[in-house]
Amino acid sequence: MPVSEVHHVAMTVSDLDRAAAFYEKALGYRRTLRTDVGGAAIEESLGLPEGTTGRVQYLQGPSRVGQLELIEWNGPKRRTATAGHLELGTFLLSFQVPHDEIGEVYERLRGLGAECVAPPRRSVLENYGPIMAFAARDPDGNLLEFVSLPSRAEVLAFRAGEGAG
Repeated sequence: MPVSEVHHVAMTVSDLDRAAAFYEKALGYRRTLRTDVGGAAIEESLGLPEGTTGRVQYLQGPSRVGQLELIEWNGPKRRTATAGHLELGTFLLSFQVPHDEIGEVYERLRGLGAECVAPPRRSVLENYGPIMAFAARDPDGNLLEFVSLPSRAEVLAFRAGEGAG
């Protein structure tokens, strides 16, 4: 039996308040649970060093599925991966945006000072259809993708050859 969808993604951040404000404004997510974590149970369950503590802020989108858990751990912060396409681990977080709002989201991110890799671009995915997407970096350099996807009917029409040209 398969497990459920991704419930949440936990991201280590350098400044919890700055990151929460960015994601709240960039995504329109709302802040929910804010808590402190630490103690033997969390150390053992996550394999953390003894004495590890952190501050946590959850942000929730339109549903309870796909929440962001931002964590600022105690101790000095460092980036060990460049988030490049050849680094093992998470490459990017992708968020679906309605087609008529992708330009607005792009401008919102630019207004927040996010590094946008390029403006929204149309591309065609083989056996799927046209998408519109752009990527930007959050305040800690994590790569975020914003993508507008075709409807199920548009995908089926594309596969039938109606949109392949």
